[in-house]
Amino acid sequence: MARPLRVEFEDAIYHVCTRGNARQRTFWDNRDRSRFVELLAESARRFDVSIFCFVLMGNHVHLVAQTHRANLGRWMHWLTVAYTVFFNRRHRSSGHLFQGRYKSFLVQEGDYLLALSRYVHLNPVRGTSLGRGTPSERRKRLRTFRWSSYPGYAGLRAPHPFVEEQMVLGELGGARKGERVRYRKFVEEGLVREVENPFEAVRWQAVLGNERFVQKLRDRLKGLHKYRREIPSLRRIGEAVGTEEVLHKVAKRFKVESGRLLQKGERGLQARNVAMWMIWESGSKSLREIGELFGGLDYAAVAQRIRRTRLAHDPQTKGKLLKEMLNVKA
Repeated sequence: MARPLRVEFEDAIYHVCTRGNARQRTFWDNRDRSRFVELLAESARRFDVSIFCFVLMGNHVHLVAQTHRANLGRWMHWLTVAYTVFFNRRHRSSGHLFQGRYKSFLVQEGDYLLALSRYVHLNPVRGTSLGRGTPSERRKRLRTFRWSSYPGYAGLRAPHPFVEEQMVLGELGGARKGERVRYRKFVEEGLVREVENPFEAVRWQAVLGNERFVQKLRDRLKGLHKYRREIPSLRRIGEAVGTEEVLHKVAKRFKVESGRLLQKGERGLQARNVAMWMIWESGSKSLREIGELFGGLDYAAVAQRIRRTRLAHDPQTKGKLLKEMLNVKA
């Protein structure tokens, strides 16, 4: 798999998720959580970082932030080490608390940032015991969940002083007076119906934004060899292998017509699944766009097929495919 993104530049916005080592719990009680929030506030001051959103779960943390000094790595290193020292001393433990490499996505401001904030803020009522029950019960849990920036955004309690909310709230438009009520309705809409998952639009496994945003990033990365060496997905940003080229190469390798790869009836065709995988690896289309290209498949179904196809290939075969189709190493 590609290593997590490590591209840094001034005023870049990121979604960061850091998990406990071996999925261990990172917070045992509210004293742990309170200390992490204190360190998060201190880190924002030390490293000139704007914190837009945060959510502390049992074994992982979600952050949405903007680094004004192109210092994502130094900021996250200080934050995780400072908290690990506190945690190990308090609980008489030792060793790594967090996984070695956190996940991070570059995020475009505007609608993408707004949708991401909703996704992050809904984490406490998604996929855990807190997510069970009626929409009304989940709403109550969401509103009373202490270890999140959401209650402050929603006007349910005083905002955390270090959380900078206006860039997100301003995306809803309208007068400042009612912006928190509008944001609360926007987020809690996700409790009663399925709302757009912003990660459907992720490109190159590393970028959440539209084609124009990606082009700006591509221009920024030109000639920056340290980033092109960092992870394959970033090398592919610069090389920009197109969808048609990928389809042609897959069809040639598997000795099938290109048109068959896109036909909805060819569900069991190995080449079809490899084509989805390679297009995703190339970054030319998001999961949602790949689903549309291959006959209206749901993005989750596309993700599942890509995952299964990747797992079905040993590292050597995977490396050969990536080199042949995309001109990069695994």
